[in-house]
Amino acid sequence: MERRLRVSHVGTGHTGALVLGQVLRSPQLTLTGHLVHSPEKVGRDSGEIVGVAPVGVLATDDIAEFLALESDCVTYLPAVAGREPDEVIDQICAILTSGKNVVTADTRMAFPRSLDDASRTKLRLACEEGKSSFLGTGIAPGFATDVLPVHAASLTHEPTSIRVEERLPSGAFRGLSFFDHFGFGRTPEQDTQTYVPGTMIAHMTTPVALVADALGWTVDGINEFRDIAVADRDYTFPAGAIAAGTIASVRMRFEGVVAGEPRLRFAFIWSLPDDPPDDWEPRIPAGSATGRLTRVTIEGNPTIRIELGIDGVLPGVEATAARVVNSIPAVCAAAPGVYSALELIPRAIGR
Repeated sequence: MERRLRVSHVGTGHTGALVLGQVLRSPQLTLTGHLVHSPEKVGRDSGEIVGVAPVGVLATDDIAEFLALESDCVTYLPAVAGREPDEVIDQICAILTSGKNVVTADTRMAFPRSLDDASRTKLRLACEEGKSSFLGTGIAPGFATDVLPVHAASLTHEPTSIRVEERLPSGAFRGLSFFDHFGFGRTPEQDTQTYVPGTMIAHMTTPVALVADALGWTVDGINEFRDIAVADRDYTFPAGAIAAGTIASVRMRFEGVVAGEPRLRFAFIWSLPDDPPDDWEPRIPAGSATGRLTRVTIEGNPTIRIELGIDGVLPGVEATAARVVNSIPAVCAAAPGVYSALELIPRAIGR
């Protein structure tokens, strides 16, 4: 019988709590430690924090105590908003140096070669010193927007372009920052005055770099385009209200320019109403259980088209959590080093 892998965990926000819950339910894994940052969680049982029976592991905010624990892997999902990137990298490196493998869903890290030179060097040296491995993964980036297209491209000879289009029904989101970030509830005139063109290009660096690298392409730059559609009536959502004539759907489009041509195209649609006011593809039929739809098109010989539908309400978070947990055995078995989401393949274990 294989030994259960020992896992320590960081973070109990939305995604982090789901990861912790999956770790606790897995017959392959045993929780050995839990690092938190909120004072009200310190000293509480990790099971109780995520709403299950006590498991005998108490949360701590003492990083030295956490690093001293015996663990095979750390699932690293703290809130990163408001933290300096160097602070996050340094904490990950401390964990790696202590001899623990790390899996994270930090969106910048699904393709570590797209990080700055200093961060890449820190991660590499930490893995060497601790004889440990590092992996960034998730649903996007980490699978649907990059790894899936790369694998699909292996079915065609000399692909010439890749297009990824996603629709993410978002009416159930509760975070006010999400509502404000995308401009829901603004008039088109207000949006023109408020939105700063190019704001979201940084979010595309990782998937564009991963796909381009896998196909042997060099990206000259990334272009951004923003489309909006307004509501035809008033709506109220958990994150706020929108009036008729204000933004109810947002589409962000990006082009990765290769050899002067936009050969990598990405489009992401966030729509609040179940009956969105836009006519953008892909569309999700009314009444469908699908909560996230990704369409991938690879132009080549032959042309490849794939659709990935995930059911549920905001299912991308659950899929990200599963991707992290399913990656733990792979990162523990890997030779020491820094890995991208394309290089280590998670494997789900069925019931």
